[in-house]
Amino acid sequence: MTAFLARFAGHIHFCLSGFDRLRFHAESRLLNNDRGVDSYLFRRQVRYVDFPRHCDQLTRQLTRRTDKLAAEQGVPLVHLNSPHVDKEALALQVAREQPVAAPDGRIAVFSAVESCMTYRLRKSPEGRVYPRREPGKCKHYYHYFQHPEYGLGYVRVQSWFPFALRIGLNGRRWLFEQLRQRGVGFRSRDNLLLHCDDPALAQRLMDEQVGADYLTRLGDLVRPVHPLWDELQTHAPYHWMAEQTEWASDILFRDPARLTPLYERFVRHGLQGISCTDVLRFLGKKQPQRCSDEVKIDGRERAEGMRLKFWHGTNSVKMYDKGPNCLRIETTVNQPKAFAVFRGRLPLADGKPGDDAPKRRTLSKSVLDLPHRARVSAEANGRLLGNLASVADPAKLGDLLEPLGRPVVRDGRRRARALQPFAEGDGKLLRLVAQGDFLVRGFRNADLRDDFFGPLPEGVDTLREHRRRSAAMTRRLALLKAHGLVAKIGRSHRYELTPQGHAAATAILAAKECSAERLLAQ
Repeated sequence: MTAFLARFAGHIHFCLSGFDRLRFHAESRLLNNDRGVDSYLFRRQVRYVDFPRHCDQLTRQLTRRTDKLAAEQGVPLVHLNSPHVDKEALALQVAREQPVAAPDGRIAVFSAVESCMTYRLRKSPEGRVYPRREPGKCKHYYHYFQHPEYGLGYVRVQSWFPFALRIGLNGRRWLFEQLRQRGVGFRSRDNLLLHCDDPALAQRLMDEQVGADYLTRLGDLVRPVHPLWDELQTHAPYHWMAEQTEWASDILFRDPARLTPLYERFVRHGLQGISCTDVLRFLGKKQPQRCSDEVKIDGRERAEGMRLKFWHGTNSVKMYDKGPNCLRIETTVNQPKAFAVFRGRLPLADGKPGDDAPKRRTLSKSVLDLPHRARVSAEANGRLLGNLASVADPAKLGDLLEPLGRPVVRDGRRRARALQPFAEGDGKLLRLVAQGDFLVRGFRNADLRDDFFGPLPEGVDTLREHRRRSAAMTRRLALLKAHGLVAKIGRSHRYELTPQGHAAATAILAAKECSAERLLAQ
């Protein structure tokens, strides 16, 4: 992302990165398996044959109290017969027609019959009757609210055992309410911030959302609308998970006329120049050859604009022109286990109780892992923006290569020779460091030696030859660093391409692969 911002700094009004859509799911760890239900029934002293009656009593209690509370607070309760109804739009319409909200901010309650996971009594081959988890359908309550802190959102309560929950929030609407409470002037459209008097404060508030105490906040949203909350928390506590997260990076241009031609170039490059391997690199895959899920690149017209989306499994990174002057890059995570992060063990999430040492672990769905999910999503956005920055550079090839053809003085005293980017030695090295394999973690001396020098010849001193090649590669990397094409990654032995290096290497690769006929045509 740094390369993109550096390239278009003079045209960008402000940038905003943070959560957009947040969808949370909660269920009891005790009640999501057959043995756990056995334990629950034993604690409640409920026999298997009485299990359906027990579930029916809880359901009647929940539905009766929900209907009564909606009537007492004057909140409209509407049953939906079609799954195609836009519930959010309908909730806003109901709020306009009856602008009386409940004390907790509720504006409407919808009931709908939807799919769910539930338990039914089934007979085993031995003739034993026991509850078994299986898919089914039951009534769900959608409690839509206009919260004074979070803005528009909903809480969905399953009306049948085991009473799973879902909460839908939007990080941008949450931000708008925070700005409004602080008296900061801003303009918005839907979930897009068009203007803000204090962009630095807006970004700081978005960053604070990442580390919020979601366990407490989500519980506070559910408690007023879930009649069985206290009872279930006592016997089978809920476990909160982030079912789906969207991390959006909005780049607002000062002049819409500047973004329009750029975005056309971005879309053309995305459809023609980005490969499936590039998509895997964007999503943090260091070894694409080990990935088995399908990779898709999809472009289509949406209400927000032309959308280009890159899929790997059910995770994706996409871009679209959200408005005439906004470029939005958005990473959606549905399968967190596709990412690995370096951290300690999370309570009730992964590992064994004694396994607390930090190490590379699979990203979990737990809300406690949201900071790591935010980080991997932000990195995916940054990789895509870095790729677009090199494509969008309108500088002439001669302007990019001219500085490389002059000697430079490094450290104020040492002279470094000029580069020969189309010669075999320097050109080959530039092609190696620019390949996608090093996009995620950078590259080391050892990563380049074998490809640059070739296999070791037979009959030579292996240790001595390794040392000779390592020293030669160190000198070549120092030369690239002196010309500002690569930079050392702090606290590591790795290097990465600088924005200038990305632009130069991309242009050199394109020119080397381009035919003379095409160059003359241009």
